[in-house]
Amino acid sequence: MSFVFILTLILIGMVAAADYIEGKIPQSKTALDYLKPHEQWIGLVSIVLGIFYLISVILTLGTRLRIDTIYTLVFVASLLLLIVLGFLMTQNHIKQYLIKNEKSKKFNQDMLNKFSPLKQKLGQAAIVIALVDLLLLIT
Repeated sequence: MSFVFILTLILIGMVAAADYIEGKIPQSKTALDYLKPHEQWIGLVSIVLGIFYLISVILTLGTRLRIDTIYTLVFVASLLLLIVLGFLMTQNHIKQYLIKNEKSKKFNQDMLNKFSPLKQKLGQAAIVIALVDLLLLIT
């Protein structure tokens, strides 16, 4: 895990939970207004990073679980949050490529219906788990 991964997780969490953060911290409005137009690119980067790290973790899962179980479980949870939030943020790009395939369109819509209501809570969870990842990385 690297600081780029943690920073991406915090950024995507902030974009996903922007309304909640603006309600609690009004001074954050300027920073969030800068991030909101770039949410699709942040989502795309998070999907790529999430899939890259997920493949890395799957290839070394047995060793990682024996050496540091808690760190590995927190890392896998972070990866899943990163991929799901990236999926929610990049819907406009994804829909462009699903024009012809009806099965993938239906799957995409089912996943969107399942996770869209949870977007704000997933964003809050991403920020919290990124801070936990940061603590685990530092210690």
